[in-house]
Amino acid sequence: MIPIGATVSLSSLYEKYYSRVLAAVAFATVCGGAFFFGYAKGSPRSAAAILSDWSGQAAEVLDAAWQQAARLRPDHFLQPSRKPGSGVTVNTLPDDGELVLLTGFFDSDPGLRLVRRDGTVVASWRAKFSELLPERVGKPGAPQTDWNVDLHGALIEPDGSVVFNFEYQGAVKLSRCGARLWALPERTSHSIEPASTGGYWIVGRAIAPVPNDPNYRPIVVPDRTAGQIEDDLILKVGADGGVVLQKSVYKLLMENGFAPLLTATGTEMEAKSLTDNELLHLNMIEELRPDLAAAFPSFAAGDLVLSVRDYNLVFVVDPDTWTVKWHSVGPWLRQHSARFLADGTIGVFNNNAFVFQSGPDGVTPLDAPRVSNILAVDPTSGRASLRYGEKPGQEMLSVVRGYVQEQPGGDLLIAEADAGRVLQVNAAGRTVWEYINRYDAGHVLEMTGARAYPASYFSVTDWSCP
Repeated sequence: MIPIGATVSLSSLYEKYYSRVLAAVAFATVCGGAFFFGYAKGSPRSAAAILSDWSGQAAEVLDAAWQQAARLRPDHFLQPSRKPGSGVTVNTLPDDGELVLLTGFFDSDPGLRLVRRDGTVVASWRAKFSELLPERVGKPGAPQTDWNVDLHGALIEPDGSVVFNFEYQGAVKLSRCGARLWALPERTSHSIEPASTGGYWIVGRAIAPVPNDPNYRPIVVPDRTAGQIEDDLILKVGADGGVVLQKSVYKLLMENGFAPLLTATGTEMEAKSLTDNELLHLNMIEELRPDLAAAFPSFAAGDLVLSVRDYNLVFVVDPDTWTVKWHSVGPWLRQHSARFLADGTIGVFNNNAFVFQSGPDGVTPLDAPRVSNILAVDPTSGRASLRYGEKPGQEMLSVVRGYVQEQPGGDLLIAEADAGRVLQVNAAGRTVWEYINRYDAGHVLEMTGARAYPASYFSVTDWSCP
């Protein structure tokens, strides 16, 4: 690592990041070639679109490579600071040994931290994509640097090992001391939740092998557009990292009569109108635990709740028959983190915002309305209630991402990603714990997740490592 402020040799940067910078330069060259090829073919509109998409990616790669090499400024992860403070800024909770797993950017790299309620770091894991998932390095869509990929979805096991996603690149399991135990080089993202029979439920993604794959009708990819259809998957992954089960979410919904919803914009849906050619944007899978099943008379232990962002859709499905038992479109907008709650409701992190409300660089302006909240809906009556975000002082905003976990006793642990903040609120809506991932006086680093665990959860007695 090169400390901030140190003199950085251009030759050392060249040697360390030669392949990545070369790839970025080549990528930019291809962009220019594509642009002029478009004009040669008489299609300036498509040429401009290609140039806009590809040159933007090339610029990010070049910028991230130099920023990472010199350990300067991780712009990809930065957001304007909304409030003062660093680390734990509020803590009125008893010291009962509870630990919180935080996911974001720490110690100069994406990673995870396990902290006590007073902010003391008990354990940490650096997540360098190039080292932990080399199977994906250089593949189509793979990040060219360790500083332009996010961690999205994580949990910790009782033995101190951690499982997490590199966004749309794959899942990795690390030991307590950071050794790679296994890797799943599939396009996983967003959430990793435990399965009651062992292993994990993970959001996956498939790319249709050919344009106009008949399995995805009426979705089409016209010959005049680039790219292929991207479908989300329900993955059940074993404890050893192998895929035990997978199901296409698009096909599941079509099989359950959701064609009127999925085709509501016309008789055909051209993938060019979709973000990154994705059909649905699944961002959460959670299993109904046996201890909560009695609160949900219409469901059974083992049923899954899923959140589909692009249709404002939350639904519950039986993974044995793939029968949808319940669904609701709204009242949330672009929601994340759908959860079975102890009182028999289904809660979500309601982003209540659209992607265009953040800037083209992914930075959310300070003057953007803070309209995100936590909603819950009773699947029996259909009545929705606002659990957090209604009162003065509760304002928050995360245009994308967002995470909520119910705590024993009814508190909510919330990750407000765009604010670089994790907070825990009680039933009265009062903040009882807060952590801010400070970068400098004017910026914070995004926080993509947080989970709290009682001391009794862990079998680890000594967290030290060589």
